[in-house]
Amino acid sequence: MNRRLEIDWVRSISICSVVLLHSSSLFVSRYSRLTLLGVTPALLCNQVTRFCVPVFFMLSGLGLSISKQPLKLPYFWLYRFRRIGLPYILWTCFYYLLDSQFNSKCLLSINSLYDLGKLLITGGAASHLWYIPVLLQLYFLFPALKCLLKRFPILTLIFSFLLSMVCTLILYIPLPITGWWRPYLWRLFPTWVFYFSLGIILPEKAADHIRVFIKKHRPVLVLVTVIIALVYSWDARHSGNLDSIKPHLFIYSPLCFLMLESSWDRLRRFPSLGSLSSFVARHSMTIYFSHVFFLRLLRRISFFNQNLLTMLLTFTIVLVLSMLVAVLQGAAKYMLKRLKINCLREGNEN
Repeated sequence: MNRRLEIDWVRSISICSVVLLHSSSLFVSRYSRLTLLGVTPALLCNQVTRFCVPVFFMLSGLGLSISKQPLKLPYFWLYRFRRIGLPYILWTCFYYLLDSQFNSKCLLSINSLYDLGKLLITGGAASHLWYIPVLLQLYFLFPALKCLLKRFPILTLIFSFLLSMVCTLILYIPLPITGWWRPYLWRLFPTWVFYFSLGIILPEKAADHIRVFIKKHRPVLVLVTVIIALVYSWDARHSGNLDSIKPHLFIYSPLCFLMLESSWDRLRRFPSLGSLSSFVARHSMTIYFSHVFFLRLLRRISFFNQNLLTMLLTFTIVLVLSMLVAVLQGAAKYMLKRLKINCLREGNEN
């Protein structure tokens, strides 16, 4: 079984879900004659896609766990920072300049540099960038987590679950004494460490048994997943809490991960789908960084702020434009690589 194609499929659906989640956020409170348990289509799209962030943390843990690269410190951290941290810094500066209407003085004053530093630490330059500082925290902890999960798998997984659940409940239950914790807990690893740990342990602990169980009980598990998605959406409708941090996700997100991964067995017969999902998965981080920029541009045009159809059109255009940025980025990297090779060849010839 080609494990990479399964992971690519899950990652591609997850990044598309991120784009749909953000595309629908403007429409969740709009009136619609179409409702299900009082939930509008826009709110449903916004809530059923909330599995995407926890699944991304699971994919990160899984990808590191099955990686064939040797875990040598500090090279592991430097490599991960180069792949994720450097693009994050560039995109943070880009969104910071975008908010300041590209006023170059914003990067020259002491106060502006201080503000930019705070945004880099918190991921506050754009609504979606908070994910990267959390991911970098988990990358830093990965060597220790992997060691603990190898020696004490069940105990470590239970502890990470309890830690994340406590943080989730603090964020979910509106208590006055916990309000000041919210901005910090959201952006700190304890809230998300369970999903990351679950991804690390998946390749080693009963993965084949889980897959067999899913095949035997697929209809029931699909039904359970759909019910949880509806309950999650209904809860958002009646509580007004649209956040991605709720206790329901501890069941819903792993179920979505397993359902998507196992669905590839039936979809692998379509080679073009495999190629497309691999492309989207390979460039998922670029799509993640860039899609909010295109979403901001489209929302300045009133036509894209009307109804469900324009919401879906916005989602499609944003996804296509973000993929185009990924293509251009890939082409630029290839040209720079070829240029470097040619320069080395000319230097050797001389």
